[in-house]
Amino acid sequence: MNILKKSYPYYGKIYGILILCIFLGLMQGIVSIVEPQIITLIVDNVINPALGKNPEPNSSIFTFLIRDIPQNQLWKMMGILAGVFLLFMFLYFVSFYIRWNIAHYFSIKCDNAMRLDVMKKINSFGLPLLKDYSAGDLITIVNSDSEKIRNFHVATIPFMVDSVFYIIVASYMLSRISIGLMLVPLVTLVVFGFITRGFLKLCDKMYGKQWEKSSELNTETQESIYGIRTIKSYAREDVRKKRFNDRTEDLRDFYTLFAVKRAKYFLAFDSVDQFVMLISMAISIYLATKFEMTSGEYTGFLAYLLSICGYFVDIIFLSADAQDAKVSTGRLFGLLDKKDEIQALYGNETVSKTPHITVSHVSMQTEGAELLRDVSLDIPYGKKVGIMGKTGSGKSVLLRVLQAFEEFEEGSITIDGKNIKEYSRNEIARAYGYAMQNVFLFSNSIEANIAYYNPDAKEEEIRACGEIAEVSEFADSMPDGYKTIIGEKGFGLSGGQKQRVAIARALLKNAPVTILDDCTSALDIETESKIFQNLNEYFHGKTLLMATHRAMALKDFDEIIFMDEGTIIERGTFAELMELNGHYAAVYRQQMDKEVFVNE
Repeated sequence: MNILKKSYPYYGKIYGILILCIFLGLMQGIVSIVEPQIITLIVDNVINPALGKNPEPNSSIFTFLIRDIPQNQLWKMMGILAGVFLLFMFLYFVSFYIRWNIAHYFSIKCDNAMRLDVMKKINSFGLPLLKDYSAGDLITIVNSDSEKIRNFHVATIPFMVDSVFYIIVASYMLSRISIGLMLVPLVTLVVFGFITRGFLKLCDKMYGKQWEKSSELNTETQESIYGIRTIKSYAREDVRKKRFNDRTEDLRDFYTLFAVKRAKYFLAFDSVDQFVMLISMAISIYLATKFEMTSGEYTGFLAYLLSICGYFVDIIFLSADAQDAKVSTGRLFGLLDKKDEIQALYGNETVSKTPHITVSHVSMQTEGAELLRDVSLDIPYGKKVGIMGKTGSGKSVLLRVLQAFEEFEEGSITIDGKNIKEYSRNEIARAYGYAMQNVFLFSNSIEANIAYYNPDAKEEEIRACGEIAEVSEFADSMPDGYKTIIGEKGFGLSGGQKQRVAIARALLKNAPVTILDDCTSALDIETESKIFQNLNEYFHGKTLLMATHRAMALKDFDEIIFMDEGTIIERGTFAELMELNGHYAAVYRQQMDKEVFVNE
């Protein structure tokens, strides 16, 4: 089965445990099978004689337990049979307890390993993966699909074996009463088989659609939660509420449709069940009137028949669960097996602690739009490069290309003279401390967000980076200081405060190259100026690449480039660009005039 083959790397190591659980389940099945045998003896050899009737010999396998006991010692017979019955019940509960606990204990570890690999896959792919999967898809795969695969191993397979085992052995027990009674489960099996084929086809079709609709609702829920500030700022709660209601109603309607279709099959199963029961009752009454079945055997027959029919229905439902697990397996391992073609282009080299980066005639396009055009840049270790340009000029694209977050079509990028493709992508990422435009903070404390790359960082290190990024200015005024929990996605902080935490996080990484991508846009001029002054003192001898709209911040940089439509149209030191009197000089003078006006 494809589910077993795909999940073997995770569950193969506990197959011994799962087989033990199956044997424990068979032990429970044996107990369920022998109980009617004991009840048969109690009815024929204890209850009936107590009511004045003669004891009757029957087909019970436990007859030997009371064979040598005198007929007038009914209480002794009852004590022995009740004791054996309780012993089997004790074995049932012990086996059930052991089976349940060890199966779930070991399978949860396998499930966690599978979830972890899914998360690794998501993290390694990054943005390209989101083109094929929505956030709702990924949430459903991580939370739901892995759980269904686990249930397939710890519930579906064992319970299926339990059911088949019980039906076979119980049918044999029926044959001990009368060989003709074996026809009952056989006929039931054939009829259920025809109905089940259609039922499983329905499940295979509907479970795929159910997955898609659940994923859509997950995506809508996530967007409604994470976009709450934007939604409220535009007073569009009614729109999001309607969209959410539409998704939930769509899922509700689907579940209703699926339930109606399943109900038709359930009606068929129940009708067959009742019909078999009537036929069986007629057969058993006939055998009883012909004195070919005792009243105790009749009791045992009913117990077996009801259980056999119940197990037939269990097998059908378990088969439907297997279909559901099949859909989940296809989704989850479709993600895990997805080839990262870009990753294959990179090697295993390690970036040095003092990298010299060279960009040579790099161009990049996407969907016909030219994002970068013939960009060249030399960045020896320790150089500070400032990047300016209007929105959409290519600043952020260039910085992402340097970090191998995006691929370029023409030109080359080298690190210490080696092509960037010779390095591991993880190593390239480690070489950069990156504070991006769109800040993401985790639902943790301020200090934990700053120390994200190095959770073991000392408090003084965290605070030192916080001082440079002016985090202390607001953190120290909070009740718990740097230990203040800021809420999911940093909802407890303003945009400017989040940007400061992001800068401190990039600094604490202490990477060879630090990239600040327009990460002070939400700050006021005074705070921004303080941060730039602090950074200027901090980055002596370290490489810094900073994209910003604030021309004054780049005054002391080694080189300033001005970009437009994906290409560099001006470059030089501050003095050279002011002498050139081009775009940069115009922006600088305009901003200085505004600052003077504000200060006045």
